Amino acid sequence: MNSVVSEKKFIQERLGINYENLSQSYLRAETQLSNLSSYSFKLQAGQVSAPLVTEKLLNLNDQFVLTHFRVSLRYIDPSTTAAPTATEQLTAQQYLYADPTIFTSTSANASAIYNGNIAFIIDRKQFLPAFPMNAFYRVPTTQTGAFLKTAGTTGTPAATFTGNTGSNGYDNGLFGFYVSEPTLIDGRQTLDLSLNLNASVSIATIGTDPMIYATFECRGYLVVNAKS
Repeated sequence: MNSVVSEKKFIQERLGINYENLSQSYLRAETQLSNLSSYSFKLQAGQVSAPLVTEKLLNLNDQFVLTHFRVSLRYIDPSTTAAPTATEQLTAQQYLYADPTIFTSTSANASAIYNGNIAFIIDRKQFLPAFPMNAFYRVPTTQTGAFLKTAGTTGTPAATFTGNTGSNGYDNGLFGFYVSEPTLIDGRQTLDLSLNLNASVSIATIGTDPMIYATFECRGYLVVNAKS
């Protein structure tokens, strides 16, 4: 049986949500990293006055059934000293490790997040007391700059090399995601989701280049206007 069909039937039986009301979807929240020991993710639209263009937050009257989740890194070096533009946010790819060709100098300390944990408290009850961040750590088989770039073209080949080329691999649509027991949240609950390092680590300086973000993304099923 199709896995989506199986999940929706299980959710209908266990959580009492009608099968036809469950739509495949996702939530995504961002937090900018600096020099703290703990960072918060805001999943609900009502808690974020100006969401980033890359965020997908839970509306007040909606519900979401979480089935998979992941934390990744994003690196942005804005063209100006102002906040990144929408284009710069949207073109900044997600990294599942602190790629040393991108994260250099102090920003290389972003690798510290994979020795931390995430905690998720739902209505003051611990859903995830301390889930290890290294569950999301992935160094792809093909990495940035894995191939030599030649000085020639297809018409006039050359045996000399001018550098490296190639991007990080991305093996499948759930690359880096960890499976979760289907868990229901809604836009009106008290949701406390945090990334904890247990010690302050200098990763980036707020207001200067580069800007480093941690991205929490969860996959699952959205129920629109469930609370209306």
